[in-house]
Amino acid sequence: MDIKKEDLPVTLQAFELHDNTEIFVAEQVVSNQPDIDRFTSLYAGKIIKARKDTIKERNNSTSVVAKKRNPAVGIVMIVIILVLTALIIYGFSTGWIQQKFNLNI
Repeated sequence: MDIKKEDLPVTLQAFELHDNTEIFVAEQVVSNQPDIDRFTSLYAGKIIKARKDTIKERNNSTSVVAKKRNPAVGIVMIVIILVLTALIIYGFSTGWIQQKFNLNI
């Protein structure tokens, strides 16, 4: 399957024909000819359709992909905030913060 450069990126979809109905198999957004060749060779024997992406679809597809975050980072941040809060409370209760910063509270 050859697609003109000005038509890229496109979305390729693979379908399987079963009892005169198309059953969806896979979909991939491709932006160069080697990716197109890989997709068509991977799904050889299937019905492959190509459609040009609109700018709105490209923006939506990129916003769906979320960066995976490590759950330990959130726990570490909570612990740091709790320790800082405890130190501030301790500093005010002993008068150390008032003494160092010349505060009259």
